[in-house]
Amino acid sequence: MATRNTAAVLTGPYKEPYTIREQLAGDPGLNEALIQIEFAGICHGDVYSRDGGGPAPATPVRPIVGGHEGIGKIMKLGVRTGNSNFSVGDTVGIAWRAATCHACDACLAAAENRCRKQEVTGLHRNGTFQTYVTFPVDNLIPIPSNVDRTAACPILCAGVTSYTALAAMAPSPGKWCVIVGAAGGLGHLAIQFAKNCFGLKVLAIDGGNPAKERFCREMGCDEYVDFNLAGSSLAQRVCELTHGGADYVLVLAPSQAAYNAAGDYARFRAQIMAVGVGACSMPLRPLLQKDLTVRASETGTREDILKALNCLAEGKVSPCVEMVDFHSLDRAIDRVTQGDVQGRLVMEMAT
Repeated sequence: MATRNTAAVLTGPYKEPYTIREQLAGDPGLNEALIQIEFAGICHGDVYSRDGGGPAPATPVRPIVGGHEGIGKIMKLGVRTGNSNFSVGDTVGIAWRAATCHACDACLAAAENRCRKQEVTGLHRNGTFQTYVTFPVDNLIPIPSNVDRTAACPILCAGVTSYTALAAMAPSPGKWCVIVGAAGGLGHLAIQFAKNCFGLKVLAIDGGNPAKERFCREMGCDEYVDFNLAGSSLAQRVCELTHGGADYVLVLAPSQAAYNAAGDYARFRAQIMAVGVGACSMPLRPLLQKDLTVRASETGTREDILKALNCLAEGKVSPCVEMVDFHSLDRAIDRVTQGDVQGRLVMEMAT
């Protein structure tokens, strides 16, 4: 008997809202599994699926079901999945990447997160904003049995993105890390990863609302600077609080002002990691004067996701989750666009 599936579908041009539809779930194809989605997270990447921009193709893929943070159970396995180590009933995660080419320089270097031919879940193929989805078993993520499934959702994108960016700097415990955009979905997890997994001291930068400081301190930051209140004294204030400047700077906000300031409060030979990029650029003078290293980080590999989930399982990170209604999906995405979210939004899908 065919399985009924409730799905949020994009059918028109960019910036048009989702339509909630009842349709039949498909059978898993070659090397695929049918997953019953129980929880689906909402991420800034979902803005691109609906509204365009960023990694979204110039011409939208339509119709398409959005979403790329999903937790669910395997209901059925397709053909040629016998070597996958997955079984019917397993709890699995669905993340940003649905498929990669396995042949480019990035893939051959075990850096599939940089594959330029990757298929993005919810952008190039149907994603997690539905009660059932077929998905390649090669990119399913095993979810530890001892973790809260709603907490696991944000780890699949926001969490792994923060973890990977920090890990790439190979930070030394006890050093100062400045996190820009610290009160957001990535930022509140970055504070916890930096403190609890890498042993760093954290100065959080955000602004616009006094509640953001309280939130960042609850997440464990050692110091906080409101960029609005600091104004032109931002770099001076950061240097004072870190006793000479940051050893590591993690820029999560796609803000030109953030990149303009980063080099000014970075310590000599510090590392600056760009995650929120947009159309931003950086002044070169501080790089020259301080011998700074600037790199960029993009999501993470499957192995990175497993490491980030392990941090969750060990109790080192705890995502702040707000549950929202599936039928309010467009409003939730609007809130993400407007920066009106502390932590992450998650929807319960299977009832």
